[in-house]
Amino acid sequence: MHSSVRVSGSLAFLSLSLSLSLVGCKEEKTGVSGFVDGFSRRVCDAVVECDCEYPGGTNYDHCLQQLGVGSSTLAELNDVEGLRFDGDCADRQISEIGRLGCGVFMADPDAECERPCKVWVGPMKKGATCTTVNGYDNCHQGLTCDNGVCVDPCEEPDLPEIGEPCAAQFGCEESAWCNDVATPLLPVCAALPAAGEACLGAEQGYACDVDLMCDTSDLDAPICRALPGVGEECPTGTCAADSYCDVAAAPPSCVALPGLGDLCAQGICTAPNLCEGGVCVEPRPQVCGLYSGVPEGLDPTAGGTGVDPTVGGTGVDPTVGGTDGTGGFETEGGDTGVGGNSCCVASDTPVCDDIAIATCVCEIETACCTDAWTQACVDAVTQFDCGGC
Repeated sequence: MHSSVRVSGSLAFLSLSLSLSLVGCKEEKTGVSGFVDGFSRRVCDAVVECDCEYPGGTNYDHCLQQLGVGSSTLAELNDVEGLRFDGDCADRQISEIGRLGCGVFMADPDAECERPCKVWVGPMKKGATCTTVNGYDNCHQGLTCDNGVCVDPCEEPDLPEIGEPCAAQFGCEESAWCNDVATPLLPVCAALPAAGEACLGAEQGYACDVDLMCDTSDLDAPICRALPGVGEECPTGTCAADSYCDVAAAPPSCVALPGLGDLCAQGICTAPNLCEGGVCVEPRPQVCGLYSGVPEGLDPTAGGTGVDPTVGGTGVDPTVGGTDGTGGFETEGGDTGVGGNSCCVASDTPVCDDIAIATCVCEIETACCTDAWTQACVDAVTQFDCGGC
């Protein structure tokens, strides 16, 4: 990972590197240049269209320069350190900026897995040891770096099914568990208890089937039940979808998530709304986080054209992230920064750059895509095997 000092201090070297690279790899560098220019203009156009507000104001020329210079510098660093530019994925990235318009990313838990289309690609094949370079993994196209190994993020393990032999430490398919209690020498997969059936024992964590809870009010006879809904007690602190457990109530009960304009005493709202000042409000357009605005104390219109009201824009892609205004854009794990990824760095804005990582994390931690990408979201990337940091 490169610090801002490394990037800033390398500009003279990078200028020389760019000149030399143009001689030996003109076609690739032309693609990089087109990507840098296309990305910068699409983002800055969208910043104007979405009426993004910043403490120091907005200047269109400043936006283009900030994103363009930073993206070009990152391109030089990646080229020197062995990553290959993929023009097809770069074009795809730019074309997807307009998918959300002035909205925010909403994770779809039912969406099919989609392999990453990375602008910067490394040489490491599936199963090889991998690392990150300037915020990008160095795996082949379509692969991700998971715990130091290049893996296919859409490849599911073929775990044993109900009735098949199993190993307790590795488990079974969904809705099944490795029953090493009944037959400890030769355990086989068994179905998890359904609603109305006895929960598994304490050693198995009182487990039940998916979307069920274990009612342990009678420890001598714990029973699997459906998650409580609105108006029902929530002794375990868990409720059904679109509701939460109000622990301040006596007894704690499930209440509906507050919507836009509603009070949010617990700090949560229906997605994608945010709780600010105790009230649910619409989130800021995601594209606004890609540019930091003019530094406070400077005249936004000095030395430039200011905000051009005639410039059109198309919004922002859910794979585009970054909150430091440097134009994070890639779809693979790493740090924030120009063209980089914010999935591995905490932020006060929701979602991160990598659509696959964001979807994986937000299926479990919804607030990561509706409130803010906190350190807990960063930790969840590794904890839930959603990718590598």
